[in-house]
Amino acid sequence: MPPDLTPGSPPGLREHLTEAERHERILHVLDRLLHDKTARTAFVEGGPSHPQLALDADLITAFERVDVRELVLVGRNIRSKVVSGGTGTGLGLGRIFSRSLEAVRDRTGRTPNEVAELFVASPQFQDFRDVPFSQAGRGRLLPECFHRFVSASPVFGPGGELGEAAEVEPLVHHEAAVAVAQAIATGAGATFDVGLTGSSVHGGVVCAFRDYAEAPAAWDLVPTMYLAAPGRCVVGRGSRAVFDALVAVLAGEDSGLTPQVRESLGDRLRTWGLR
Repeated sequence: MPPDLTPGSPPGLREHLTEAERHERILHVLDRLLHDKTARTAFVEGGPSHPQLALDADLITAFERVDVRELVLVGRNIRSKVVSGGTGTGLGLGRIFSRSLEAVRDRTGRTPNEVAELFVASPQFQDFRDVPFSQAGRGRLLPECFHRFVSASPVFGPGGELGEAAEVEPLVHHEAAVAVAQAIATGAGATFDVGLTGSSVHGGVVCAFRDYAEAPAAWDLVPTMYLAAPGRCVVGRGSRAVFDALVAVLAGEDSGLTPQVRESLGDRLRTWGLR
């Protein structure tokens, strides 16, 4: 990894950078300008020497010829595709998280575009890759990254820009889990990984369960099972006991079940196309 040089780094260290390391630093700043609206606005208003950007002198020189109009256009296009869907983003936040974004808007007044700007600038978005599913995959799907953003970002914490919508996390989890299950079912041969909260893999099936007891009653979230494998997914109401028993059968750890129960659960999994 190239040195992470910050403003005020010793000049001697900068002088010994290789061309590859300088290139990496330029790409890092470009990535920031494309994904962080606050940084992009500062660049538009004051160019690369804007104090808010705090770039080293060599980087200021490198970015003096950047086409501001093109930079703004590309940044807006990235946000637009994240919201509306398009190449590399799947369905987009607007379709995947329609209820969640409505809840955020009700509580904070922030539009989906404004929420997406904050998400795109977050560390959680950096893990996003829209590639097909594999248990040994790399990168995360957009729905999972957005759930991580809502769960872990200071933006949704006390005093954060969307702090009043912190309780929306259960609804985001549900919509994310549905989207991830559907992506697994249609993404045979792909390379994304799944680490959605509460999920695990048993017998080649991604399994998750949540009872959503903490969710506001108005959202009508019920205890839900999510089971998915390439070519098939099942999302529906269930109990923790039934889910745990199904997982035991999938994992081959069902010796504690009676033969009748084991056979019944096996038949159910075969009917679902998960065995």
